[in-house]
Amino acid sequence: MKFIQNVDPQRYDAFVRSHPTKSHFMQSAAWGELNEREKGLKAHLVGMENEAGELCAAALLLERRPPMFPPYFYSPRGFVVDFFDRPLLDEFCRAVFAYTAQCGAMFLKIDPDIERREIDPHGNGVQGGFDNTPLIEHLKSLGFRHRGFNLGFEGRQPRFTIRIDLTPDDAEIDKRIVGNVLKNVKKSHRYACEVLRGESGQVKELHRLITITSERDEFVGYSASYYQSMFDVLDKYGMANLYLGKVDPAKTVEMLKAELDALLKKRETIKKPGPLNESHLTEQRLLREIEQFENYAREYPDGAFISAHFVIHYGDKSWAVHAGSDKLMSETFINNRVYYEKLHDAKRQGARLLDQFGTVGNPDDSPLRSLHEFKRQFGGKYVEFIGEFDFIQKKFWYYLYNNVLPLYRTARIRLKMALRGKKQRKMPLDRRRAIQSPAAGG
Repeated sequence: MKFIQNVDPQRYDAFVRSHPTKSHFMQSAAWGELNEREKGLKAHLVGMENEAGELCAAALLLERRPPMFPPYFYSPRGFVVDFFDRPLLDEFCRAVFAYTAQCGAMFLKIDPDIERREIDPHGNGVQGGFDNTPLIEHLKSLGFRHRGFNLGFEGRQPRFTIRIDLTPDDAEIDKRIVGNVLKNVKKSHRYACEVLRGESGQVKELHRLITITSERDEFVGYSASYYQSMFDVLDKYGMANLYLGKVDPAKTVEMLKAELDALLKKRETIKKPGPLNESHLTEQRLLREIEQFENYAREYPDGAFISAHFVIHYGDKSWAVHAGSDKLMSETFINNRVYYEKLHDAKRQGARLLDQFGTVGNPDDSPLRSLHEFKRQFGGKYVEFIGEFDFIQKKFWYYLYNNVLPLYRTARIRLKMALRGKKQRKMPLDRRRAIQSPAAGG
């Protein structure tokens, strides 16, 4: 077999897209292009040919050159190879090790898209279920250092996720969704809500809503330019899907008034005390909602985007990678509607699964339990990956990089959060409450 450097991007993508087990958007040529543009990394597309001259393995290697350190390489969710074909895996790993050593690498990091074991709803291993511990041990025998089994978001990519099987028909998919979610989706049709496919000029709404969510849930999002580049680069390859949930309060007022008129007309035929009392309660609710949405209509005469989700489609899979939402007009359940419609749209595009892209490994004890439960409601499978592996090539520099730099990064994040907290304290009280109240799934 022959190791190939600088594989032609079209040839490379054709192989990665169609790989039966390891196709992943983070191993695409487009992901390499995005990281070059936005993060200043260098993308290396490498592969291996078999005796027939066909690619049988490939990898996107992202080269980062930290200040004052040798470069290191990261193959996100790589490699694209049959990990259970040990001779092929071994030969490809040795070739990649030699290539990165030739480039002066400090280390090489991988975090394969491979399940560790079958787990129950609490994140515990299922007795008698499958277990890929032998693969972990084999990677260690090749010289990789396993970084452990973290339970949160400490790694480069989430080690746990929830994946929704899209191979059944739509009715079966809906059966697997928790009943309250389907009820909320149905309720959203009582209001003037719509889910739109966003374009490049609307990425600013995604960034705005993620910023609101990040302030509310205390995490640090990306810059506006990153989300814009992500959409524009991936859109060139047909991979970008932006879903925007919009509410038109003026039209909603019309719909609620029509519902009220129908209620009052029907009441003329009601004789029994129970249904009559229920009718009066519904009338009071509708009057309150009409007043509320009249206020919304004055503030948002052209409607408002309340929810935004970015989904990447590649090969036969889709990944819901970024989402943001506002608590404004939450009674419309537009965020549930966006989740529901993006799921079915992924199926229409040919995806056999939708990856919810990240959850925790200790759902019973984690502060992010509500996020986990929200994602779980859509009927997905709870998945645990085998974790990160480092192949160390310069031990001294590797030690400094992993023990000194983290202190600097932690201090920088804490400073950002402290400055954000100071900014929030200067806000009016009603605005602070709005961005601090939790929102499931955002």
